[in-house]
Amino acid sequence: MPSAPGSALCRGVRPVRPSGSGFQRGFVRIRGHSMATAEQLNQAIGLIQNHQHADAEALLTPLLNQSAADADVWQLIALARKGQLDLTGAEIAFKQSIDLHVAPAVVTNLGNLYRQMGREEEALNCYNRALEAAASHLPARINKGRALLALSRLEEATTLYTGILEELPEHSNARIGLAQSLQRSGQHRAATLHFEKVIAHEPENAAALNGLGVIQKISGRPREASRTLKQAAAFAPTAPEVRTNLASALALSGEETEAISEYREALRLDPLNPELHDWFNGYLSTLAHRDYLRSYAEVLDQHPAAGPLAIAYARKLLLGEQGDKALEVLAAVPVDAEQTSAYLACERSHILREMGQFDEAVSAAREAHHLLPALPRNILELATAIMAAGADYEEAVTYLQPLTSSATCGQDIWATYATALRYAGRWDEYDQLVDYEKYVGMRHIEPPEGYGNLTAFLQALREHLKPLHITRHHPVGQSLQHGTQTLDDLFSREEPIIGALKAGLTNAIQSFAQRLPPSVAHPVSNRYTGEITFSDSWSVLLRKMGFHKNHYHSHGWLSSAFYLTVPDVVSAGGKEGWIKFGEPGFRAREPLGPEHWLQPKEGALAIFPSYLWHGTEPLQSDVERMTVGFDVLPVAT
Repeated sequence: MPSAPGSALCRGVRPVRPSGSGFQRGFVRIRGHSMATAEQLNQAIGLIQNHQHADAEALLTPLLNQSAADADVWQLIALARKGQLDLTGAEIAFKQSIDLHVAPAVVTNLGNLYRQMGREEEALNCYNRALEAAASHLPARINKGRALLALSRLEEATTLYTGILEELPEHSNARIGLAQSLQRSGQHRAATLHFEKVIAHEPENAAALNGLGVIQKISGRPREASRTLKQAAAFAPTAPEVRTNLASALALSGEETEAISEYREALRLDPLNPELHDWFNGYLSTLAHRDYLRSYAEVLDQHPAAGPLAIAYARKLLLGEQGDKALEVLAAVPVDAEQTSAYLACERSHILREMGQFDEAVSAAREAHHLLPALPRNILELATAIMAAGADYEEAVTYLQPLTSSATCGQDIWATYATALRYAGRWDEYDQLVDYEKYVGMRHIEPPEGYGNLTAFLQALREHLKPLHITRHHPVGQSLQHGTQTLDDLFSREEPIIGALKAGLTNAIQSFAQRLPPSVAHPVSNRYTGEITFSDSWSVLLRKMGFHKNHYHSHGWLSSAFYLTVPDVVSAGGKEGWIKFGEPGFRAREPLGPEHWLQPKEGALAIFPSYLWHGTEPLQSDVERMTVGFDVLPVAT
């Protein structure tokens, strides 16, 4: 389903692993082996440390014939497989080792593997298990903090790292973790001080340089960030995270050729990372580059079993109206497990329904749901396929209703559930959830101090933002069509005019939120805590025939478009350029139309729940419309 996180095009904000957090440093002491076996194990360790992973596995495999119940052999095989990017094989070997002997270092290494695979909750469980066995095990504590950061549990990460620093004030990795947590919390100055403190004692610390470079980048100083990140890359040449952040900074500096080169180097180091492919190809799409999507095909030629990468590639092909090729990509993935089969069937359903093959889509969705019935993505896809096919709408509601009270309930679930209620004709429930009069509105901002009036502020803001639109094409995979979008998070830029804009928008959003009808059941009203924070922000410049496809915002609570330039045609009596609500963004036999519109006005912002389907009516005239889009979250209490 479509969503519109505006700054994900070139974000590349990835923390590099500080030294001491890798797999190779987590070996368990070799215990009680014959001299010959111990010698072979130590030889395997040397091969792994020299990145000769295939040779290490070849050396270790014969030992299984005589030592199949040896935890040390299995953990080293796991490390050798991980080094060959056989992540599933590594997981199996780590589990074999742990079943034989619960060593905190091995359990921590399994957690690190899960983090690499994007399975952060499982990683966190591993770190907790390691700490149950040895409460003071430092690698588990450090890496637990990283998992908490990845899960956006920032307060817990801050508390954990602060506690470690109270015990070990000079521990660089803990200080870097604290700085990363503060950075993610928006406390850039405090984070900068911690990064600089590490660098003062360790000038070659790539993780600290990387963190400092990221802050410089998102603060609006990409050239300074590029210099810092080049230093980090020199000290950590094999760290894909540093290369990714450097590529992003170079892209923001307008250094297209160098940015592309760094993205490619990052992919050489981390070829199976779908997120990295997405960032790289998202950037290429804004340049209308001839190599768009080539990275997916090249890596899949070498790693045909990389299911997550194949699914991401297929989705990109579908967006380019290459549905048949997308199905071919999925069909080429060898099915080695029930989970793989379920994921592929779920994606096949999505592609088929967007190609208009609705009945076949339902069959594929039912297959995915049968294999993994508890997986929310499978439930969402099945319900969507049923609606798209014009089948039993009540069945779709039945599948979705339990998800609305689950811990995993997000904007995607509310968007899909609201659509199912509308299709099923459950008007009382639908109107309560989608009440445009209560939950959608417009607000004007007040002119900031130092500007004579709002018109002067808007003009200054337009002049400030226009140079940030450095790309040539709308980003493939987002809602924008026929226009450009700024790279990186707009509101992270430390510039007075951006700060003034944030303050004005905050006041307008608070004014709106304070008038929300009180309700413990409504997914908007029941989350308001009295304080808000911006979770994402960007600027869009629409041109002739420009519009936004129907979408919702996955990572917000409230979303908004603030209008800086509104052409005269918007107020000419039709609905050209208006924002519309209620029209789902998926193809269907019985499509639903929009239900509600708002007319854009300069200096005003449209505010609405992030789960509402929304898009814009196309601009038919050869005119421009500039907006600032953003998502808002309530601050947790």
